Amino acid sequence: MMAAALHLVEASAAHASVLAALHGAGFEDGWSADSLAATIATPGSYGFIALDRGEPLGFVLMRVIADESEVITVTVRPQARRQGVARALMDAALARAAELGATTAFLEVADDNAGAIRLYRMLGFTETGRRPGYYARKTGVRADALTMAMTLS
Repeated sequence: MMAAALHLVEASAAHASVLAALHGAGFEDGWSADSLAATIATPGSYGFIALDRGEPLGFVLMRVIADESEVITVTVRPQARRQGVARALMDAALARAAELGATTAFLEVADDNAGAIRLYRMLGFTETGRRPGYYARKTGVRADALTMAMTLS
């Protein structure tokens, strides 16, 4: 499966259970359907779901406030990773942010998530800071959060 075969659809609160299942598959502390529905219903928030022949593979949620945008979360099913899904989702989400007037995009990512960090750097994000011990792991280990930003064209 390649990113070109993907179909992206606008995410809405009606997709909350699908988003929660994807988030739970992608993170050890997946968010609830209610939390995701509330997030996407917040003014300035939007998202995209990546589908392959109707099967949801991943999603991204973003928020735009004034001239700034924030990647709230992005996840891809583990078996669909490294196939261009996250790249396609991020490209669409960042393009929408620019259309909505954002000039900067921000995100945070666990410093032990090498694949995501590599993708964000390829997209043009650079590290702007670090939050020590921000993410708690079930093993008891804590990971730092890297804060990253990029200028949108």
